[in-house]
Amino acid sequence: MTTPIWRSLYYLLILFVNDVRTASCIKLPLVVARSTLAGRAVSFSLSSVRSALGVSIGDHDGDNDSSSSSSSSNSRSRGSMMQPTTTPSVLCVGEALWDSLPSGMYLGGAPTNVAVHLASLFRRSLGGKNLEHTVAIATSLGNDRLGKESVRRLAQFNVRTDYIQFHSTWETGVATTTIDTNGDATYEFITPAAFDGLLLDDALMKLLTPDDENDVQGTSNNNNLVYIMGTMAARLSDGDSSTTIRRIRNEALEGTVVLDVNLRSPWYTPHKVLELARGSDERGDNTNNKKLALLKLNEDELCLLEEWCELEVNEYDDEEALYTSLMTGSALERRMERLGKCLHTQRLCVTRGRDGAALWCETKNGSDDVCSYHENSGYSSLLNTIDNNGDAIGDSVGAGDAFLAALVCSLLIHQETPERALERACALGAYVSSCRGATPNHDSAPESLKNIFTFS
Repeated sequence: MTTPIWRSLYYLLILFVNDVRTASCIKLPLVVARSTLAGRAVSFSLSSVRSALGVSIGDHDGDNDSSSSSSSSNSRSRGSMMQPTTTPSVLCVGEALWDSLPSGMYLGGAPTNVAVHLASLFRRSLGGKNLEHTVAIATSLGNDRLGKESVRRLAQFNVRTDYIQFHSTWETGVATTTIDTNGDATYEFITPAAFDGLLLDDALMKLLTPDDENDVQGTSNNNNLVYIMGTMAARLSDGDSSTTIRRIRNEALEGTVVLDVNLRSPWYTPHKVLELARGSDERGDNTNNKKLALLKLNEDELCLLEEWCELEVNEYDDEEALYTSLMTGSALERRMERLGKCLHTQRLCVTRGRDGAALWCETKNGSDDVCSYHENSGYSSLLNTIDNNGDAIGDSVGAGDAFLAALVCSLLIHQETPERALERACALGAYVSSCRGATPNHDSAPESLKNIFTFS
């Protein structure tokens, strides 16, 4: 068992999928591989493999009101038999993977979760009669059972799958997720995974072409397309996904790209994160780069990016004093304005967990830049998030993704005020944080929150 060939053998797990179409169970083999990339060995331990045995692959209680199947064929084939013929309102770019949680395995990945929540918000607009807006996911899946199951479930969530690719070699991504007693999650990723291999193919290139240069028989709406991407899928600096995400960031129209900072150690470097935020041309010049529409990060990432940008922050010996003094009010406003200008973004949002979020915006008034700052203290007080033993009822998985979906839907699609956008985002994020899993059914939310995050 010490030879390289044995060390690279697969652990084969037989898990179960709850087939929502027939209410029956089908066996799905999940292959978990040990792999080494650039000297970094990433693997599941035997204990985690054993703990997963017998665990069901679960359907999040996402809003499943239709069913569909899709097939994959040759290497780097598309997730649909047809090329895209219409432009989506939002394209989420990055990882689609399976989260291995104590309660089961769930389809996830930050851009995927955002897409699922957006699809639900779109479908509920105007009482479910609004068919104007659609969301698609651009990702790469393995040419395996998990990949095919991913496409099927995304279609059930009403997420368009016509920008999905299938990788001929790498398997669909899997992450082991550990939840602590506070409901906070840590992740370990199989590497490399199929989502590391997203190519900038013809379908994606066409989206980067302005409307007047497109020949899609009047069906294009590229100038209004919003791109949502994160830092995770760009983790391998020489990978296809990293190249694709950088190209989209730099070639999309100004004010159309949303960047969600998801720092998962060891899969980031300060230089690459800042380059993705600021943008640069093919020569690496960032002096004439295009501004992001929105940059989202949490309170810990705010501190890191300030350090990377060499922005000084007052130091306190007392951590509580540091938080209360610098994470609210005018002090936080000044921090966000400095970082927003440094990172070349029109809007900067900082999430603060149970304490809500803050949003800084810069708009044009003629030739002048006008800045505004908005805060929302969150809605955790409306939810019972602690059980009788003092443990968290829900978990943090997907809460930030749900927050971002509502924020984008309000700010960039419906063009509501920043105050209203923060209300909706904090309400949906609070609901998801009170649940297990990343994409709970919006219909199951308390009426007090649902009335805030539902668009009508």
